[in-house]
Order: sequence, then structure tokens, then C-alpha cells
Amino acid sequence: MKIRFWGTRGSIPAPAHNTVEFGGNTSCVEIILKGGDSIILDAGTGIRPLGIDYLSRNGAPRTLHLMISHVHWDHIQGFPFFLPAYHPDFTIHIYSHLNMQKTLSYQMTPPFFPVTLDEMKSNKIFHTLNFGAKFKVAGATVRTHELNHPQKVSGYRIEEDGKAIIYSTDTEPAGGSHPGTLETFVKGADLMLFDAQYTPQEYIQGKVGWGHSTYSDALLLAKAAGVKKLVLYHHDPTHDDDFIRKLEEKAKGDFPDTVAAREGMIIEI
Repeated sequence: MKIRFWGTRGSIPAPAHNTVEFGGNTSCVEIILKGGDSIILDAGTGIRPLGIDYLSRNGAPRTLHLMISHVHWDHIQGFPFFLPAYHPDFTIHIYSHLNMQKTLSYQMTPPFFPVTLDEMKSNKIFHTLNFGAKFKVAGATVRTHELNHPQKVSGYRIEEDGKAIIYSTDTEPAGGSHPGTLETFVKGADLMLFDAQYTPQEYIQGKVGWGHSTYSDALLLAKAAGVKKLVLYHHDPTHDDDFIRKLEEKAKGDFPDTVAAREGMIIEI
């Protein structure tokens, strides 16, 4: 599997001269399976450049799989600008524990947006999932898990040929440590993307209950669950490149195979 990062920010886009390295677009990650099929995780502003790039790929499949963790703006605000969704030869499967047809339709209702969901000419197929669901996508096995956030969030585990990727964004420790069921869900993963929006100091100084983790939380879970590689994800919009770079170095000191997500970064497992 090949993982490419198209959007790494949480909460709101943060384009600026001092966010170029880690990027300013909100949540969007693409997983390319061995057969060439793409699974897209979330539809923040990063899905816009993904769509432009996808249309330039000769022979790329015309069926896409979009998995939404939840519908806070930073995870769906790019969908109206996703160009493949306007092409009638595309089929887009959209998965969530929520009614995404209703939510995306509402997001694209005037006066909020000038184009309706129905005017996007692709064939859109909606799948509403229960937490704990297990299903197949283009030969890969996908599992879901409920995450702790003010709005319920789906975490995803994607497995192919004995390799596992975890997408766990927007989640907060419960009582100071993540529930054991989450540790079981991520156990032994080859790669884990995890919410690391805050430092421990930021968290205790007014962020408790906001539904996000610290990089220390991510490290604790990665070590407890035997994760092989950790990606710090969902960067706070107030954290510039220098801040995230220093945070990444601190994390590496405790868990060497750690990297902070950067727009354009590609990891193969």
C-alpha cells in the first residue's frame, strides 16, 4: 500500500509562509492499493488538489472509495471542489457511520454553495456503517472503530496482504488513557496516523473535552499496541513549521519511528 498526504491540518486551513513544509490543507489522505484502486480518507480541503492530480493519471480507475471519519467542516469542506465528482464516468462509494447523502446535500444547498449534490454528475453510492463494521474494498479489508470526540468519529483500519494502516483522527483520551478497545483495534499496525493536535501543556490549559489528543497520547498508544510506525496528524492551525518540527524531534526521542505528516509525503508499506 502507498499512502499519500493531501491535507494534514485540523480545524481550519492554515495557508501561510511558515506552514509550507507541513502544509495548510485540512484532512485528506489517499491510500493506493496494489491493484491501483484508491481509498480516500476524509474530504477536507486537501481533496481538491487530490482530485486535480487524479484526473491527470492515465488509466486510473474510475471507481473511488471515500471514507468519512465525521462531518466537522475540516473533514468535508473540500468535497464540493472534488473534480472527479463532477464527471459522469466516475463512481464514488462514500462510507460513514452518518447519513452522508443528507449531510453533503445540506452542505451544498444555497445559499451555502451554488452547485447542488445532484448536479455533480458522478454516480455516488452511499454506505452507512455501524461502528465495528468489517467490509471489503477492492481486495482490502476495512474495519471501523468508534473514537472519542464531541461528534462521534469513525476510525479506520485498512488491511492488505498482511499489512495494516490505521487512520485515527479527532479523538481524545478517556480518563487520561485511551480505552483498551482502541488499543486492540490498532494493535500491531504497520502504520498509524493519529490525532496529535496539542502538546500536553496546551491540552491541560483549556483543551480538555475538545476531542483531541496530544503527541504524548499518540506515543503511549503506539508503544502499548506494538505499532511499527507512527504518523502525527491533524496539526493545530496555530502550529507553524518550526513548532511542528520541534514537536516531531521530541516524539522521535521517545519513539524513533515517528514522523509528522507533511503535505505531499508518500509512505509505502
